[in-house]
Amino acid sequence: MHSFIYMGGTMNKGIYSKRGSLLIVFVTYAAAFLLATVVFFVFRKQGTIIATLAADIAATLLVWGTGLIFRNASLYDPYWSIVPVFVIPFWIIVKGTTVGVLDILLMVAIVIWGFRLTINWVIGWKGLRHQDWRYTMLKKKNPDIWFITNLGGINMMPTLIVFLGMLPAYYMINSSQRLNVISTIGFILCLSASTLQFFADTQMARFRKENKDNDKCINVGLWKYSRHPNYLGEITLWWGIWLMQMGVAPSYWVTVAGPVAMTLLFVFISVPMMENYITQKKPAYREYKKTVPMLLPKLRK
Repeated sequence: MHSFIYMGGTMNKGIYSKRGSLLIVFVTYAAAFLLATVVFFVFRKQGTIIATLAADIAATLLVWGTGLIFRNASLYDPYWSIVPVFVIPFWIIVKGTTVGVLDILLMVAIVIWGFRLTINWVIGWKGLRHQDWRYTMLKKKNPDIWFITNLGGINMMPTLIVFLGMLPAYYMINSSQRLNVISTIGFILCLSASTLQFFADTQMARFRKENKDNDKCINVGLWKYSRHPNYLGEITLWWGIWLMQMGVAPSYWVTVAGPVAMTLLFVFISVPMMENYITQKKPAYREYKKTVPMLLPKLRK
């Protein structure tokens, strides 16, 4: 009996360790990838967009279900940066024509963005014992509707918004491509977005390491000009992808719904939630907000 308890405790400790947690994430996403592949070909006759959406939703449901099993909604977090890295190259493959210059540029931009963001998540994630504070807060605030919040707000809504953000890439891939000024500007924006996020995250990590005072607000580097330069980089990426499409397929301008939805998500949900949390922990943040703009830097003398 004592031996069984000891082994169980050891097993749980192994599962919830950083290494064990990452293994569970890997297995979960591998299973989600296989499920998505099957669903895609089941719906293939309905068109690539419908089939991809169905596959995306199926994969999201699997990740969400696994999160329920381990009681940790953060299992979904890397989905945001992993899916585009698989979907966009897959669209390039299934179009059945020669890979163009813009296809390559698009893949370069999305792989750099996705790889960096995913690695950053892996480094910062503490494992299945820890859940994102936002999810915990939402659960405590409205426990009666947590099931709906978890499925709809934490898992499905970001999936659908990222899918909207990827649509410009689909129409660019399936257009008569020709490198031009607008598409080039879009590509430069995408690379600039990843660069901006990299330096913002690096500066924040250095600040936290050098400043143990929890009341102090970062006001150096990029953070001196924008309260959320990392979010600004994320928004910029999706606008960059849309511009790449507009250079070769402007008739599908309605895909602007993707970057617009992404912008609204950050401006009205992610940023306010983050700032309310920081203000509660750091009263000095109120003064910081008065001098530093939320996203776009102000022109200073």
